[in-house]
Amino acid sequence: METKTKLMNPVLDFINTLCNYVVLNLVFLITCLPVFTIGTALSSLYYVTLKEARGEYGYLARPYLSEFRKNLKSGTAAFGILFLIGAVLLFNLVFWYSMGTVLTSVLSGLFILALVVWLFVFTYTFPLIARFQNSTKQTLKNALCLMMTNVKSTIALALIYITVITLCVFARPMKLLMVLFGFAFIAYCQSFIFKKIFEPYEKEQEE
Repeated sequence: METKTKLMNPVLDFINTLCNYVVLNLVFLITCLPVFTIGTALSSLYYVTLKEARGEYGYLARPYLSEFRKNLKSGTAAFGILFLIGAVLLFNLVFWYSMGTVLTSVLSGLFILALVVWLFVFTYTFPLIARFQNSTKQTLKNALCLMMTNVKSTIALALIYITVITLCVFARPMKLLMVLFGFAFIAYCQSFIFKKIFEPYEKEQEE
């Protein structure tokens, strides 16, 4: 009987954790619906998953909602700036690519590169908002610097994106899993990478 109880505990823990992530993912998706709140939702999500990655286990949805209120201004501002920059870059890429000349093809390549940089600045920005208190301008600068100085980590983040996109394209159940708990799980996986990146700066803050 004791052995059976010991075996059941990890199973129950797993089910409990899975349910918590399903709820967290659902709350995240709902808070993303106004669109302009996506940045706030992402920073709040990373706040929770970074705590989980550091072993600070606890409730997920409750601290998420608390952080959502705190980060509303900074998250919205950062998302607004990044959205405008991304829209301008994408418009220029489509515009120059449609010209079909050698010169415009070169320009299109430069805009593709700029969009890749933009994607990773976007990726780093909201975990930074979740972990550190800075102005929006400084956060964006820090995101760019971290992206360039942590090449291996940036590649690891890119591999997570590539894996998820590939699974969504070729495995139908993946789309359902994304709705159930996928976004929260992706943030959790990325949080181990961000935890390692942030550690030196966290020690500086403590000192």
